[in-house]
Amino acid sequence: MREGSQGRAIGSSSRLIERVRAIVRILMPVAAAGLLMVALFGTGERTLSRLTGAMDQIVDRNLAGGIQLSDINTRVQNVNARFNRLLVLKSAGSINIDSAAELASISVQVNELIKELQSYRDTYATPEQHHRLDEVLQDLEDYKRAVAWVGSMLGIDFASTISFIEPFGSVFERAQAKLTSIVTETHHSAQLKAEEATRRSEETVRTFLYSAIAVMVGIALLAWLIGRYQQRLRISSEMLRQQVEARTAELRQANDDLAASADTLRQLGDAGLALTATLDLGEVYAALYEHLADLVPMDAFGLARLSANGRDVIFESFLMYGHLLPGFVRPAHGLSEPAVRALRQGAEMVVVGEPATAWAASLTGNDDNHDPIRAAVWRPLMVSGQVLGLITVQSRDIDAYGPQVLEAFRSACAYAAIAIANARSYHELGATLAELRAAQDKLVKQEKMASLGRLVAGVAHEINTPLGVVLTAAGSLYGGVTDLRDAIAQGRLTRSALEKGVIEWAELATVVERNAIRTASLVKSFSAVAVDEGEGRILETDLSVLLDDVVTMFRPALEKEEIHLDLVVTDGLVVRTVPESLTDALTRILSNTIDHAFVNGYRKTHERRVILCAEAVDDKNILITVEDNGRGIDPDAMPHLCDPFFTTARGSGHPGLGLHVAFNQVTQHLKGALDIDNVPSGGARVLLRIPISIDCA
Repeated sequence: MREGSQGRAIGSSSRLIERVRAIVRILMPVAAAGLLMVALFGTGERTLSRLTGAMDQIVDRNLAGGIQLSDINTRVQNVNARFNRLLVLKSAGSINIDSAAELASISVQVNELIKELQSYRDTYATPEQHHRLDEVLQDLEDYKRAVAWVGSMLGIDFASTISFIEPFGSVFERAQAKLTSIVTETHHSAQLKAEEATRRSEETVRTFLYSAIAVMVGIALLAWLIGRYQQRLRISSEMLRQQVEARTAELRQANDDLAASADTLRQLGDAGLALTATLDLGEVYAALYEHLADLVPMDAFGLARLSANGRDVIFESFLMYGHLLPGFVRPAHGLSEPAVRALRQGAEMVVVGEPATAWAASLTGNDDNHDPIRAAVWRPLMVSGQVLGLITVQSRDIDAYGPQVLEAFRSACAYAAIAIANARSYHELGATLAELRAAQDKLVKQEKMASLGRLVAGVAHEINTPLGVVLTAAGSLYGGVTDLRDAIAQGRLTRSALEKGVIEWAELATVVERNAIRTASLVKSFSAVAVDEGEGRILETDLSVLLDDVVTMFRPALEKEEIHLDLVVTDGLVVRTVPESLTDALTRILSNTIDHAFVNGYRKTHERRVILCAEAVDDKNILITVEDNGRGIDPDAMPHLCDPFFTTARGSGHPGLGLHVAFNQVTQHLKGALDIDNVPSGGARVLLRIPISIDCA
């Protein structure tokens, strides 16, 4: 019994051992497969993690580089826009901007852009991009030097500075094109690398799955682990793919926004140049409409202003659906009219929906051929706080005027306000100039009449004296002849009476002849002075004769003012000149000397002296000097003596045109020069330098 019991016990132990061994044999492959699966899991997870990390690094690196390069490109645009804005303000004559500070700030920004572009090149750029980035850096260096050059030339030659901007624009466009190309290539490279990494990830997943399936053949226990890990890998791969697509879309959107911003800035720059390039209001309106049509959506466009009394809004121009409407007026009662609110409050008005539709319908009625206006913007045109008028743009699209469109519209309105202010100022200046010219012509005519009056009075005074003597002598002769005739008739004539009468008559005839000759000489002098100025003939002129005639004409005025005039001129000093112009210039200079040199009794107790001298200084020029010993000229007045309408004695009836006309005669008709200065010993001196022959001047 004990042996049977022992045998059963041994058999039971053997079976237990065999079971254990069987279980161990079964578990050993499972354990080995499990260990191998764990190892494969670990290896695959690490490989996928490395690929995921590498992909993230590739995407982040390329995205960061692309964003940095896009930011640099945008800032280049902003610098150029700021530079163009400075030029526009300077062409309008703005005095509220510090050009030097603006140009210095622009140079600092360009230096920062150069440093950041160098950093991008050293950090993110591929070897193929290095050469093009170096070219862009060189273009930015050229741009910085151009900014410095424009700053040095801005206050010297504005027209040349503006002409320089057009050829330099190609440098800026070339740099922009290179930067945009590099951004596009960076995006494309990032996309290719992401696709390559995704492909490698998928290949790794497939390889791992194939290995796992091979190991787990017949091992149903680990099948669910393989499926679970496969699902995890697929989810990770899908998430990675979605991240790449999302970041690629962000980069593409950023590039699109950058391109749109660059195009808008270019259009604004073109609009600013076109608007400020003309001073004609009609051309300004036409250019404004043309450029606004490219910048903002609009089915209607109008320009308006308040009337002088502020009671009406006057629409000078209004286009609806491409058709020009006749000008019209809207009452400015209350603030229900958006144009009135914009003009009086100086604020932008945006109207959408039914109010915009109703306003447009009030002009054209219910137009069945076009969709109704659904959105409108009213923008006042302001310069230095003054409202010049307003612009309205209107669209059938209710969402037409978003933030970006409004910003572009506001910038265009700022350019338009400056252009309209310039055109109106130019028009007003032209009207004022025409009035001044009319006043100048009137005063010149008055001055000519006054000069003619003084000449006629002087000659009349001079001629009256010899004519009076001639009349008296003629009367005496007539009386003597009458007495002789009566004596003969009465038989009372004696020899002594006849001889005495003959002697008296001979003396009277001598007096008549001498004064008649003097009168004829005066008439000749007057004729020389009164030559028609319109002829302007060049004649051989003896200066000794011409100057003597001028002095003779002024003798009454000189004697009245107790002024002694010395004439110093060489006999036979002949010049080929315009005698009437020279006579007119000398007449005005001597009149000015007599009127101003000895005013208020100056040198009344001393000898008042004027010297008129003419001499040849060389074989080509004659120098005529008029010098006095009077009060001299105030140094403050010296620079303005030949300016039109400048006088120090306006209260005495002097319009201030004498020396101005004399200066014009000498410099224009006589082809010479006129200078005025003070004499160190006291008095003033006028120097006329004229050519001996105008034909050789």
